[in-house]
Amino acid sequence: MKHLLLQVAFLALSITAQAQTTHPRTTHKTVTHHAAAKVKVKTKTAAGPKVYYCASGNTVKYHASPGCRGLARCNAAVVPISLALAQQRMDPCKWCY
Repeated sequence: MKHLLLQVAFLALSITAQAQTTHPRTTHKTVTHHAAAKVKVKTKTAAGPKVYYCASGNTVKYHASPGCRGLARCNAAVVPISLALAQQRMDPCKWCY
């Protein structure tokens, strides 16, 4: 009986519990993991001063111009983003700033 009650309690917790993860240096919003679904939502860039980053998926720095030497080895697209949004998720390039 005790074992059955523990299983029911665990099942109830696992159904209602949701795991949320964010990575501070990505362009994705909070990802909520449900039992079988994972959803990633791209954020929209806000108006304001623009900076640039490499859209390789593991970017941790933003740059003042698309010609920065920190972007020289970028094999993906160089994408503009608002400065405010970049400051929330990435660190500044050591050569640009």
